[in-house]
Amino acid sequence: MEIEQLKTFLAVAQLGSFQQVAEQKFISQRTVSKQMTNLENELRVKLFFRGSNKISLTNAGIYFSQQANELINQLNDSVVKLHNITNNNLQHLRIGYFSPFEGRLLVTHIRKYRSMMADQPISFHVSEASIEHLIADVTLGILDCAYILDYGTHDHLINTELNSIKVADGKMVLGISKDHPLAAKKSLSATDLIGQTILYYSNESSTYLQSAFLATLPRNHSYNIQRIGTIEQLQTLVALNQAIAFYPESLPLFSNDWVVFRHLNNSANRASQNYSIQLIYRPDNNINGLHYFRQFLGQLN
Repeated sequence: MEIEQLKTFLAVAQLGSFQQVAEQKFISQRTVSKQMTNLENELRVKLFFRGSNKISLTNAGIYFSQQANELINQLNDSVVKLHNITNNNLQHLRIGYFSPFEGRLLVTHIRKYRSMMADQPISFHVSEASIEHLIADVTLGILDCAYILDYGTHDHLINTELNSIKVADGKMVLGISKDHPLAAKKSLSATDLIGQTILYYSNESSTYLQSAFLATLPRNHSYNIQRIGTIEQLQTLVALNQAIAFYPESLPLFSNDWVVFRHLNNSANRASQNYSIQLIYRPDNNINGLHYFRQFLGQLN
């Protein structure tokens, strides 16, 4: 499968005609048709309904067109970034974050850096991933650094060779619909959570927050804790009183008039609800961009 083949497929998906695509690309209709047949054979999936006057996509074709379009966009973006990297006067920093909460904090810090450190410009290349993924990517050198949520047992960095800097801290809180009976309480206990659906956010498969939250609760009860892949869905389910969710309190929260936040009383002999946001990085990463950004964060603290 070649990039040009995918671009031809997207053109057919848009125009609905082999002939129009052939004219657009200055090739024969037979060439376009053959390319699309080869693509279907390679994928072993039928992508088109071929009518006498119109080419339309099957359900598989519609899905594949969405994925192919995203792939082409990512490729184009990568090419632009590669060209930018050739500018030796600009430092580059590949930095990850775990969730929209840390993402907002990261945006705040980047904007402050750009306004306060104009003489040391950095081009930030930002990506989102699970905490496990971020730790692995920083360890392998795929990322230069990452903002991660350190919570619960606080032991996920112990066996790594990474350094870390605290950039924020606070307590975890539970978000509850104003219509929920528990909203009337000033704070919640672990007993209040029995029988509740408790949500946490992660954009990819991850059990870190689930394990971290369970570490703060008594072990003599079972809890229904589930991952949600989008922050919008999490907020919606909480607002509609279909679940509760836990959030980092002092980070910027998405405003929601139907959700209130309550502290969870700490259980005896269990991990506390305290969390911190840590910038993690390899101690042998000596690029100037990371050095500049670490110095800047030290000034903020």
